[in-house]
Amino acid sequence: FLTQDTNLQISNNLPEVYFPKIEARHPGALASQWIPMDSNLWRMENYLDFLAARRELLAQAANEFLSSLLTGDIPETETVSESDDVITAVPGGIVDEAEEELILKTNIWITEQGLPEGDFLYELVDEDSGELIAVLDLAWPTGIQTGYSDPVALLIDEELETLELASSAGFRCFTDIDSFRHYVHEEIMALEPA
Repeated sequence: FLTQDTNLQISNNLPEVYFPKIEARHPGALASQWIPMDSNLWRMENYLDFLAARRELLAQAANEFLSSLLTGDIPETETVSESDDVITAVPGGIVDEAEEELILKTNIWITEQGLPEGDFLYELVDEDSGELIAVLDLAWPTGIQTGYSDPVALLIDEELETLELASSAGFRCFTDIDSFRHYVHEEIMALEPA
């Protein structure tokens, strides 16, 4: 997966040009995303062979994961941010299907109120460095009423670090659906409590 910053750096370079650079800076990064390590497959004319090899890697990884479910040995996953020399964990994000469903239902609810939907899995980026610093479950970076209300973030089951980063970036943070809905009714729509 690419961050916006990494995608901009890659631009329109060919895989045979940028894959070796990524592997040199971050050994194992390509393999961790099931990219075949045969550099001949990175060439545009070998794209169909690349897809076939990647399909095999993905199938193998899926089978290993399914086997791990039988033994209860499920590996942890984390969102990562790429910098020049280090891959670091980025706080935030959605951890399970129940949380994802809750966030999606809330986004539907807000559009039913005639308001704009939030940005799902909003990438909070440091203004100075352009580096990804957190992933917010659902966010309105310019406010629910653009230009009239503060930036808002809905953060379900997040660590304190994520809340602090969002707050310091100027977001008004909500950690539960009821308080978020109350805010929307009371301050955005100026309605009586539901």
